[in-house]
Amino acid sequence: MSSVHRHLDEAVERLSRLRDELLADEFAPDRSARLTVVFESEARAWSQVFELSSQRLVWRAALAAEAGARTNAALWARRAAAERADCLRATGWAGTFVAAPCPAALTVMSSDGR
Repeated sequence: MSSVHRHLDEAVERLSRLRDELLADEFAPDRSARLTVVFESEARAWSQVFELSSQRLVWRAALAAEAGARTNAALWARRAAAERADCLRATGWAGTFVAAPCPAALTVMSSDGR
């Protein structure tokens, strides 16, 4: 296995773990927006696997995985937009003067990518 393939394998594995953790934690702050980013990243990783593969079965599987990740990214992006709209509606006209922010999570990645 080349170093590029190893790197992509590790990236897909990290993204899968992060995706599964976020899907399991229904109360994670800013969950929909974070899942959108994870699925978009996963789609890009699968796209790279597809581009580098010379075996038909592998590139077909990568293409299917990329399409699935893109579909899920779009779904979670719609949910995130709906949540933002709900948050703005909840603050009402007073929110424009008070500037009460909607809850959001800060995400920090350590040097090892976790």
